[in-house]
Amino acid sequence: MKHKERFLTTLARQVPDRVPMFDFLFQQPLYEAVLGRRPDTYNARDIVACALALDHDAVWLRLANPDGWQPRYLAPDTYVDEWGTTFRRSDASWPFDSPVDYPIRDRSDWLRYRMPDPTLPGRTAELMRFWRLPHDDLALTAGVSGPFTRAWHLLGYERICYALYDDPELLVAVFRRYTEYARELARRCVADGCHAVWVMEDLGDNTRGFLKPAHFTKYYFPYLAELVEAIAALGVPVILHSDGHIKDYLPALAQTKIAAIHPWQRTAGMDLGWAKDNYGDRFCIIGNIDSSRTLPFGTPEEVEAEVRAAIDIAAPGGGYTLASDHSIHDGIPVQNALALFATGRSYGSALYRPASAAG
Repeated sequence: MKHKERFLTTLARQVPDRVPMFDFLFQQPLYEAVLGRRPDTYNARDIVACALALDHDAVWLRLANPDGWQPRYLAPDTYVDEWGTTFRRSDASWPFDSPVDYPIRDRSDWLRYRMPDPTLPGRTAELMRFWRLPHDDLALTAGVSGPFTRAWHLLGYERICYALYDDPELLVAVFRRYTEYARELARRCVADGCHAVWVMEDLGDNTRGFLKPAHFTKYYFPYLAELVEAIAALGVPVILHSDGHIKDYLPALAQTKIAAIHPWQRTAGMDLGWAKDNYGDRFCIIGNIDSSRTLPFGTPEEVEAEVRAAIDIAAPGGGYTLASDHSIHDGIPVQNALALFATGRSYGSALYRPASAAG
């Protein structure tokens, strides 16, 4: 199989010729080791080249600001983005900086607020660049923020918590209006060639979901479901990215058209065997290689053992894509990142090899 076919076959929970591989390549030293250069920005040329060198089957490209737009800098390391959210840059933040202040403090701010225009030219520039690069038929993916993530960037988590009790209709209004924005942006991603679309939506920490199940169901879930339905109607698989412990939400998520969930975070209690037994017939499972312990602190041999065990558990019958349970971030030694994918390539190929050919 070619890369795209292998990735999409597995998203459909069918059996590929080997276990597909993917990851968010968020570490500059890995690029330097593989390509001999460090990218200044998370850009299509370097991402595609690195993914091909690692034998990945899909890439995730970041959507861009509109042509000509520039952030408003408050200090050399602090700026306001297109949404009015204030971010701060640090040596450890590449490729995404951390939000430190938010534009909506109360309902009066919301009534004055105007969201950016998703139709402005330039937003899918990196997707268009992909098609001009040597890409060896990689699956092209991009993502839109989910309604909760965008609300977090507009209000901050503390104000979300207060609003759940003081003004839940404010949250509903934010979810509703943002979902309209995200539907249009996803449509443009598919029009420009995306083979799958991510909904980027962290819903939990290491021990529990961010929302009580009743709040999740009443206020938030209808808008996530609407967004997923709209993307699926475009004819592409929908992948939900959610770090954290999300077990309480899985019964509801299973009622949507989400095709795959990433990353099944080990340190958040998202056990891979449990996931395969309970949801392997519903979702493609992407991830679960421990990026908090094994990848940053283990040996290459320990990484190899964890990869082999994950493939043994989740790959039989199809529906598993090898990846870390977050990203290849700066805390991971390059040799461990390389061991992850080298093992996936060799052991993941042997899994589906006919018995007569295995010897």
